[in-house]
Amino acid sequence: MKEKRRGPMGRAAEMAEGVAAVMRRMQRDREPRVLVYDATGYARLLQPQARGYDGVLAASERMVRLVVEEEA
Repeated sequence: MKEKRRGPMGRAAEMAEGVAAVMRRMQRDREPRVLVYDATGYARLLQPQARGYDGVLAASERMVRLVVEEEA
């Protein structure tokens, strides 16, 4: 367990850590996520550095664009 900091510097450091955590979450939430399902229905998150990620993402974006255009 992390020891709690004391005093004004400790509070400032805790606040800075909180802001940094929020910024990391916001960045992560903005990035597109690619989930790949196998035949049994098990989902796996495809990492951005994985081989084929860009191709799968591009194909997915095209499919979504086609559906949106068709609905309009």
